[in-house]
Amino acid sequence: MNEEETTTKSGKIEKRIFIDSGSFVMYGYEDSDGTVEKKYRLVLNGMNEKKSFFIIPAGEKRNLALNAEYEEDVYLLKDGKPVKVSEIFNKK
Repeated sequence: MNEEETTTKSGKIEKRIFIDSGSFVMYGYEDSDGTVEKKYRLVLNGMNEKKSFFIIPAGEKRNLALNAEYEEDVYLLKDGKPVKVSEIFNKK
């Protein structure tokens, strides 16, 4: 398994794909067939706190935010290369 891949609870392998960043990093999950799922992960790096959420569509114009364990050493694909989430935060 590559650095930018993860395994779901059901055993499916997905790639983490960079979407956007600022005082946050947002990434999605790409299936083996190349489609990005409608599930995204938002990682917040505040001054006193670091948080992570899964953002899942829950109907028209609504999303559900579920707490996720904050992981600083997660790799994702940015411009085709694996990059740590913590490195994206440090490039400000």
